[in-house]
Amino acid sequence: MKRIATIAAGAVMLMAAQAQPPASRPAPRLPAPAAAAPQVPTRVSASTLTAVCGQDRNACLTYVLGSVDAFASALVAAGRPQVFCVPKGTTNDQIALATVRYLRAHPEEGNSNAALVVLSGLKASFPCGY
Repeated sequence: MKRIATIAAGAVMLMAAQAQPPASRPAPRLPAPAAAAPQVPTRVSASTLTAVCGQDRNACLTYVLGSVDAFASALVAAGRPQVFCVPKGTTNDQIALATVRYLRAHPEEGNSNAALVVLSGLKASFPCGY
């Protein structure tokens, strides 16, 4: 009799366990969609800056040096290392000239944001040693 009671109790527990819904598994995670490259508003294109630099030295110098200061200060404010390193003693005219050379050497970037192309030119002309 004791054996029948044990079997019956086991059967009841088995039926109860089967009556409960199975533990839900977490849904498989899909990979996050790749982030699109941020769109940079373009007020001045690289081709426009190249033309300005060919016509007005002061306007060219002002744009390039403004870009230099903006990039350098933004990196400092963000606590990030500089991505270009202008050697001590380099004149503002030398910085602008190096940038203009880069602009002229890369006409395929003509529709790009001028400041970003200036940054590329600065990185190519004045790389940091790290």
